[in-house]
Amino acid sequence: MAAGLVAASMNHRELSEVSASFWRLAGGPQAFPRSLEEPILWALPLAVVRLPRLGLVAVRAQLRRLRVECPFSDPDRLMRGCLVARRGEGLVFLDGADPANEQGFSLAHELAHFLLDYHLPRTRALDRLGPGVREILDGDRPPSPGERIDSLLQGVSIKTYGHLMDRTWTGEVAHLQTLEAEDRADRLALELLAPRTEVLRVLASSAPQKSSQLSARVVDLLCSQFGLPGAVAERYAPLLTSAARPRMTFREWLGTAPT
Repeated sequence: MAAGLVAASMNHRELSEVSASFWRLAGGPQAFPRSLEEPILWALPLAVVRLPRLGLVAVRAQLRRLRVECPFSDPDRLMRGCLVARRGEGLVFLDGADPANEQGFSLAHELAHFLLDYHLPRTRALDRLGPGVREILDGDRPPSPGERIDSLLQGVSIKTYGHLMDRTWTGEVAHLQTLEAEDRADRLALELLAPRTEVLRVLASSAPQKSSQLSARVVDLLCSQFGLPGAVAERYAPLLTSAARPRMTFREWLGTAPT
């Protein structure tokens, strides 16, 4: 996965703006459930490759066939998705044996990495510092002292992008920076596929739900109407449930309201 320097924490408004910007580039948002593959082809220099039983060894072999430099040498492990980005372009590898909804979320997650950790920081650096920094971003030469100072003054990163593949022997995320980047990518993926405001709008237009039934209703809606995998929907649902649950009346707060 390509990794760049972005804010450790991004709020919902900022992620929503990134999502809206992507959909503008793609010609406008799709109806739900959304499929991102064609919009990506319209909007970004990013291609999708499906491999059976996706793993690091399979990715390295495919990159050799494509004559693309491999940015990592970690031990083999299975993955749902992987992003390789270099010289302004990217490849998203997906496990072609996964169900369609799993592949859809994996693609959204890797698209989010491409946007947040590679494409947007790179675009910002080129806009503010000029095309001369492209050689630095591509790893062809180190920055001069003056370019380092300019990047600090402009608030942009001109580091060569690395990867976020490091894991512990148990498969857990090894570094805080990686954990933060994975969290950002998940949140943007959800905003791309099932925007919070849109899910809440659908919930508000449906029949009122008892608190005990609301969570199950949200999970079902996320799976059936927005196409999310069940496990992803269950993780996303509590955030939406708390926003959709009606405020308690004073009698309910006291515990004296009829049920």
